[in-house]
Amino acid sequence: MKHIPLMMSGAILSGVLSANAFAGDKLGLQGAGELGYTNTTGNTESSAIYGALKIDYIQNVYEFKSAFEINNKSEDGKQTQERYVADLQYNRFYAKNKDYYSFIQARFEEDKFADLDLDSMLTVGMGKTFIKDEKTLLRAEAGIGYQSTNYVVADDIDQVIGRLKGDYSYAFNPHVKFTQDAIIYTGGEQTKLETNTGIKVKMMESLSLKATYQYRSNSDPAPGVKKVDTQTIVTLMYDF
Repeated sequence: MKHIPLMMSGAILSGVLSANAFAGDKLGLQGAGELGYTNTTGNTESSAIYGALKIDYIQNVYEFKSAFEINNKSEDGKQTQERYVADLQYNRFYAKNKDYYSFIQARFEEDKFADLDLDSMLTVGMGKTFIKDEKTLLRAEAGIGYQSTNYVVADDIDQVIGRLKGDYSYAFNPHVKFTQDAIIYTGGEQTKLETNTGIKVKMMESLSLKATYQYRSNSDPAPGVKKVDTQTIVTLMYDF
């Protein structure tokens, strides 16, 4: 089941695009694509590519959110990083202002250099939007679910997990926005945490420059794999 996030992205994208015909002024299809690439030559030859695609389909009583991520890196002709992530979530609103909602989420990750053949999670829970205006967004989610982790070499694990997620953003002005999110999955076998801290600077109507600091930790990774990964990512972002 190699590169399952990429295969799913094409199917989901085509389905969401076909539904766009029913979108209203503030409803329907919204999203953003990111791309970053670096290349160095000389004493060390290296290249790195990062791509991300987020698609939301929003209606009055529900929304469908999807996110896909590709992260590849090579050094002196040798692959040093290869990670694919797909995150799909359905939210059902219970208030006219969409403050309260339930959700079901599925997440898939493949990371060759973390010994992950496929890490699958399915969670359900409740969410609450505390603040949402022109400048500030503050949202939190809590839920429970199940995780199945298939390793390339290490022994596979399965566990019941709890899930906590927080999203915060603040627009300093129409051109500069600060974003912060954090999500934790925790169970008896391991605990995984990921945070993304970013600054988004609008250059044109739909084009922005974004810098993100990503922190990922795993309390019990496969043998020989470090518990903490960090990465600084600079991308061009196109909003649609």
